[in-house]
Amino acid sequence: MELYSAGIDFTLSPELFSHLQNRDGSFLMHIHSVLLRRFRFPFIFLLTCDRAEVIAEGKPSIEPLERALSLNPAAVKQFRYEYEGDEALSRIFLLSSGVLSPLFGEDTIQSQMTAAAEAASLSGTASPALRKLFSSAVAFSKSIHTEMNTRVFDRTIAEEVARRIGKGRSVLIIGSGEGARIAAECLLPGNSVTMTLRDDTKTFLIPPGAGHIPYDSRRESIGAFDAVVSASSGLYHTLEENDWPLVERKLLFDLSSPTDLPSSFNAIRVEDLSVPLPEREKVIAAVRAGAERAVSEFRAWKKKAEIAGSVHERAESIASNSIRRSADAISSLRLDAEKEKALREDLYENIRKAAVSELIARKS
Repeated sequence: MELYSAGIDFTLSPELFSHLQNRDGSFLMHIHSVLLRRFRFPFIFLLTCDRAEVIAEGKPSIEPLERALSLNPAAVKQFRYEYEGDEALSRIFLLSSGVLSPLFGEDTIQSQMTAAAEAASLSGTASPALRKLFSSAVAFSKSIHTEMNTRVFDRTIAEEVARRIGKGRSVLIIGSGEGARIAAECLLPGNSVTMTLRDDTKTFLIPPGAGHIPYDSRRESIGAFDAVVSASSGLYHTLEENDWPLVERKLLFDLSSPTDLPSSFNAIRVEDLSVPLPEREKVIAAVRAGAERAVSEFRAWKKKAEIAGSVHERAESIASNSIRRSADAISSLRLDAEKEKALREDLYENIRKAAVSELIARKS
């Protein structure tokens, strides 16, 4: 199986892709149905907080995906990416672990990959090999998150921020996670440090010696500080574009993952600090080693499946192909999303069972 992936990176322009956030299963089904008319090979459409991507057993053109998502191809051209072969295969496992996500080490992608594979199966676009690949990647991710802490924050980052801020400054830190707490600890000697947290029930996490202001009063209080350090793990900006007059004369650092402060603020980000990240590198090395083993296991499964010609895998392939060929007929019924999903599930399972019976009968 030659694997390809083609997608669009949301992190480079969050505003442009805001309408694709928090989509449900019916949206995934819709996109699979639209792309089914353009791609004549098995594929799965994956939508996460950070990307929209097609993983396929043929080379997909990116423009049909952009049009299906109501995106102007010319406007998003610079956000495209493509992978193929061994690189595409290994990347699926790395992607599942969260080490490729802006929120480094996150595990929410597990449910997103599961939902994508389910929608592809119900749409008839996924082959047994693609379903196996996605289930293997999700299982790999779960094992990684069980065995190690992937949400690490390197102290080298906070130490460099403290060096650049210097001494005798008043500093506001936004956030309550490990990064925010380590930044406070590094800044406290010689500086006045205050923290603001989205969740005021977590004020017990504030290091001794640091002050606290309510999150809702951060804007009216920000004028009292020389520097602002955002180390939030939230998905929404704690400060927005129209807050620029409040911070334009301040030293700004954005240590958040994904980034928190608007790009127009020109805040100093982690990549601008040019410091070693030993803890993150340890996690990446461990995940890469695990991914290599997972890829080898998947390839061994694929080879065995091709040799054995499993009855159940052939039956699943027949069922998927039948659902795929029936896509227009099913859509023409104009059922609501739940009824259409139930119909597809029933058809898929009945065809699969019939195929199993027929194939076993032929062998005997």
